[in-house]
Amino acid sequence: MAIGEYIKAMRDVAGLPSPPIVFDFFLVLTFALHILLVNLVIGSLALIIWGKIKNEDYWIKLSSSLSRLVVNSISWAIVLGVAPLLFIQVIYDPFWYTANTLSAVWALAFLAFIALAFVFAYFFYLGGGYKGRGQIIWPILSLALLLFAGIVMHSLAVTQLYPEKWPNFATLNHTYISSGKYLHGFEIFRFLHFMFPALAVTGVWLIFYSRYFRRKYDSNYLNWVERLGAKLVLIFSLLQAVSGFLWLITLPKDLNFMTNPYFILALIVALLFIAFLFYIQKNPSRYAVSTALFLGITVLVMSLAREVLRMSYFKGVGYTFADYPVNLSLGSLVLFLLTFLMGLIVLYYTALVAYRAGKGIKEVGAQGLGKFSVILMWLWIVIMVILGVYISLKNGALF
Repeated sequence: MAIGEYIKAMRDVAGLPSPPIVFDFFLVLTFALHILLVNLVIGSLALIIWGKIKNEDYWIKLSSSLSRLVVNSISWAIVLGVAPLLFIQVIYDPFWYTANTLSAVWALAFLAFIALAFVFAYFFYLGGGYKGRGQIIWPILSLALLLFAGIVMHSLAVTQLYPEKWPNFATLNHTYISSGKYLHGFEIFRFLHFMFPALAVTGVWLIFYSRYFRRKYDSNYLNWVERLGAKLVLIFSLLQAVSGFLWLITLPKDLNFMTNPYFILALIVALLFIAFLFYIQKNPSRYAVSTALFLGITVLVMSLAREVLRMSYFKGVGYTFADYPVNLSLGSLVLFLLTFLMGLIVLYYTALVAYRAGKGIKEVGAQGLGKFSVILMWLWIVIMVILGVYISLKNGALF
């Protein structure tokens, strides 16, 4: 069987419940949010480790703040990481399933790496990290495991791009390998392109931190944090650009990605962002909000370009999700969109409360929005239970 026929045969026979472009839109969006949080966690752990090594007053104080940030951010990174994986499995299931099967041991190990990294980050936090204490071994272990997890996910993502190589990946000395104990793809410049932004994203957070706590901490300390954040975001954005260029020139020539309009758009936005970073160096905290927004837009556009690159690879074997069979289910689509909207409202309220509470505002306000958020969550639970019971009874699965 030709590889193109195999891929089409691997698609879900039930088809998609909604147009594939809907899933791809949320894939790009949720991946951008996920990678921002992943970068924030990795960058924060790296700075915590460096702060413990330096063991200076300002670094100790910053490490205590970062320990609080890490345990929260890693939770959100995990939650938001589920969404893009699910969307990939919906519209690119033949590629993702095969890549995971070929490296099944590592796909399972990925879950262990993430869980243990989360546990070790909490060991540091609960061991006094939030007070500037804590043992350095915990953030080192947490960071190492997250990097291992990143290598695994990177390898799976690369493996799915080369279906013509799958037969070679599945055999060794003309013998079929069913153990799944090997990783089959690694592109160093692509990997670095996703790793360098860790300290860039953390640098943006430090700039925002220096502005947010202006009334709480010593001005000399906050000025130091501000300068540190501005340097980090500029230096590591430049390093990301260099690694991105090296990755770009190693791409297969037949993809013609350099002339792709989505790549050109991402390049323009990235260059404008770097120019903006040079501009804000004298007074970074003044532009804290605009820097964070510009970063978010840049990552979103680059996430879109990454998705277009993946499509270009798959077109080479005759696959496009545009011709994926669709058995439209408006009910499931509406339920998903309403759930997403509810999540945005609830998250906005909790973020608003956390922001105001952190500023020392005793009465955070927005009680109406809070009550509405609670009502929405209860409505969602009730609706999901009713639908679950109804569908189970209809299909004779409950009794």
